[in-house]
Amino acid sequence: MEDKIKDTDKILGMNRTLFFIIVILLCILSLSIGIYAQVFYKYSDTDPFILGVGVGRTQDAAEITKLKKEFNNIFTNDLTGTTSLQHINKVNEDKELVTTMQNITEKDADYYNIEAHLPQLNIKADEASKINSEIKDKYIRKIESIMDNEKEYTDYSVSFKAYINGELLSLIIKENIYEGRVQSSKITTYNYNLKGNKRATIQEIAQSKGYDIDKLQKEIDAEMKELNAKDEELKNQYSEVKLRDLSSDIYKFDNTENFIVNNDGYVYLIYAYGNTENTNKIDLIIFE
Repeated sequence: MEDKIKDTDKILGMNRTLFFIIVILLCILSLSIGIYAQVFYKYSDTDPFILGVGVGRTQDAAEITKLKKEFNNIFTNDLTGTTSLQHINKVNEDKELVTTMQNITEKDADYYNIEAHLPQLNIKADEASKINSEIKDKYIRKIESIMDNEKEYTDYSVSFKAYINGELLSLIIKENIYEGRVQSSKITTYNYNLKGNKRATIQEIAQSKGYDIDKLQKEIDAEMKELNAKDEELKNQYSEVKLRDLSSDIYKFDNTENFIVNNDGYVYLIYAYGNTENTNKIDLIIFE
């Protein structure tokens, strides 16, 4: 018995330090993996052990669902993402490529409450200047019309979000308008090719990502049909629910008016019905 104890002591004694070093390293490794999974790993919700098994479509579907839920929270009046382009000719070299043109806060207890954050492209190019002029003219004109209107109370806000993905800068602007009992949400987007100093089209983005347009169109049609079916069920309970015209050309991929690409490369097709009627209803189709 004594010999066995001595043998055990020899084993543990000779390797005790190494044993504890290994235990400590394993603890550090486990902690590091845990932190990475929670903070940095894109698929932590659906692949918590970072096995990589099934990573792809299932995780993409979970991420897309998450992006849709968080859409109304993206408007933080700032820019996310970086570009690999070496030099971009800025108007102000000390500022980011998208800055705030104006912050407008106007209040009248009887007639209006206005809070508008108007963006601008900090790029020294003719097309960027045109975009800035369009933004300024559109929203300043709306603000002035609200302040001149003394018929009903209006609550009006403008906010934006900008993303850079490679050579593409995407800017999305959202208006929330409450005029009397009527409310609507409007969306305007700008997509700018930083290398060519020109606006980017949805067709160019599809080509750069290698999309099969026919397959995308089938996915759009299927998703819009599913959304409409859900609204049909609601309409049976609430008659004021407005259904989509699924035969409308607005759902054709090539006719997409509002779209952005976020800094992770996800493409948003945005159907903001408030752009043409009084509603805050927005449909999103998101592809990776």
